[in-house]
Amino acid sequence: MVPTDPTRRPALPDLDDPEAAIRDARQRFLASFPKRSDSIGLLLSTVATIGSRGPVAPLRHTIHRLCGLAGMLGFPTVSARARDLEELLDGLESGTFDASRANLVFEALELAFTDDLANPPAWAGAGSLARGSGRIMVVEDDEDQREVMCINLAAAGYDPVQVADGDLAIETARAERPDLILLDANLPGVDGYSVCRLLKSDARLAPTPVLFITTRSSLDDRAVGLTLGADDYLVKPVDMSELMLRIQVLLARLAATKPREDGAGPDRGEVGR
Repeated sequence: MVPTDPTRRPALPDLDDPEAAIRDARQRFLASFPKRSDSIGLLLSTVATIGSRGPVAPLRHTIHRLCGLAGMLGFPTVSARARDLEELLDGLESGTFDASRANLVFEALELAFTDDLANPPAWAGAGSLARGSGRIMVVEDDEDQREVMCINLAAAGYDPVQVADGDLAIETARAERPDLILLDANLPGVDGYSVCRLLKSDARLAPTPVLFITTRSSLDDRAVGLTLGADDYLVKPVDMSELMLRIQVLLARLAATKPREDGAGPDRGEVGR
């Protein structure tokens, strides 16, 4: 097996027209939704019948992916119902799982797709996004969510670097030296919390701002992320305009703490290469 080159960047769609790239991603989501919904329904039916001995992990994974991607592509109600369903699955561990309630939420999720489809987002052009520069590393295991996020970052002037799992995150950060890292908490292999801890314990990488983007919405989850050294924490679904503003704030804060080359104090100029 050929080892993965951490510095190799997956190809992004043509960014000459970022709005067209986002529309294309939305169309692919529309086409795949029936299959995603059928998969969730089948897995949920099995889990409802046999409980925690059922396919809980693939069900969680499918719902988790749907929650994040739907929010990014203009299906906020679908994303909210997916999050509700994901939270209900927590009852499997405590023995309080309500199968009837889960089925009702799943039905609401399917109805939400029709409602969101009838109310498409009025996406603004790329020029209306907060503009910036710098290298942003995106650590996200879901390929579709990673693609959408990187399209928006590139359209806003940033240089995105994609990482698909926690195992490669530290190695890639050392090779690419990003100005900021967007980090999902739920990752295959080394999870996002462990990645954050490792980043902040490395003297060379510790100053790099880390912004968690995750479906983990509880105060405890947020507290864990910030305690490990994360600089900010956003819960999916993510509003892209808000994300760009958060990025600008973190990069401005980083620039203010960096000594200028002429020794005249902090460099408050633009972060980037």
